[in-house]
Amino acid sequence: MKKTIIALTLSFVCALLISNPAISFANHFSNTVDNGKIENGRVLIPLRAVSERFNSQVIWDQAKKSITIIRDKRELLLHVNSRTALLNNAAFSLDVPAKIVNGTTYVPARFFAEAFGGTALWSEQERKATITIGQQQVFIHTDPLKPWRMSQERIEVLNAKINEATDLSSYSQIRTYFRPYFTDSFINKIIHSNGIKNNAMLTTKKADITYSSTTTAKMHQSAYFESGPINLELVDRYVFYKFVDNQWKIDDVNVGRQIIEP
Repeated sequence: MKKTIIALTLSFVCALLISNPAISFANHFSNTVDNGKIENGRVLIPLRAVSERFNSQVIWDQAKKSITIIRDKRELLLHVNSRTALLNNAAFSLDVPAKIVNGTTYVPARFFAEAFGGTALWSEQERKATITIGQQQVFIHTDPLKPWRMSQERIEVLNAKINEATDLSSYSQIRTYFRPYFTDSFINKIIHSNGIKNNAMLTTKKADITYSSTTTAKMHQSAYFESGPINLELVDRYVFYKFVDNQWKIDDVNVGRQIIEP
């Protein structure tokens, strides 16, 4: 009698686990992926790893550089570096094309989720995307958030380059020299004006830097200079930074001058 009860209990537990993926032990250990990526504010997921965790069939065509994902009654066809996909032979657009990184194909998380009737949520605190399709969930962890604020060393290097850009007459390769420090648009601006207008030699000792986002910042500098026998000149310099090419660069500089009379 006891053996019969135990057998029935085990059968019931197994049936419950199989019918409810949310509490499946197998699902618990296999629904996490660790090599997601963040690029230009978008979450990219490793396509094969995530697809297989949703019990999908993945077919790679080396000759055509295409990937076919089959799940239930949906068939998704993508080509590497193409912004157009086919979902059951109907055109489907991607904001970011499928790309191969170190042998792994990546696509945007939201695109994948919506193609199969699901949703994608992002947790900034956990650096994790959660894709839900039906009763199944897959968690994609990304690289840890890198420190995004400028180091004092970088601030001082950029400030030195601003001071150097007062006069460009001594530089034969302006773009090459300043490209590691200035954005292309700012280089165009200083070339057009032959240097930074009204610029002055300022240090960062009294600089005040504020960040409006993880990719934009602003610094205010000010100093007094002698102007004539009794007057002083107040110089205010506003520096605008932008995070591009995986580093902080100067995106613009505006300098104002004002004579202070006694």
